[in-house]
Amino acid sequence: METVKANRSSAGLKRGRPVGPAKKRINARFPESLAERIEYAAALRGVAVASFIQEAVAVRADQVIEAEARWRLTREQAAAVTALIARPPKVNGKMRQAAKLASRHVVIRD
Repeated sequence: METVKANRSSAGLKRGRPVGPAKKRINARFPESLAERIEYAAALRGVAVASFIQEAVAVRADQVIEAEARWRLTREQAAAVTALIARPPKVNGKMRQAAKLASRHVVIRD
């Protein structure tokens, strides 16, 4: 009888764990009281501490990204912007200078 060794990658295992997408490790240290709260909260949810932290951090990261991607204006600010769009001021030297400076320092992202 011939014995065949399974290649770990073809068997979908690496060191006994499933092979998945590449992961990056981020180490963080927490004050003891916070670590205990995290462990308690994870236990209440019935998940591993690492999974609990990943989910919480992902939610917060999405909130920050969303908040930074949008402008929130008061009614007065929105009215002022609308008025400027409807009746833009005439371009003068200082505006040209500001536009040139901005083009060197401002990056517009989608």
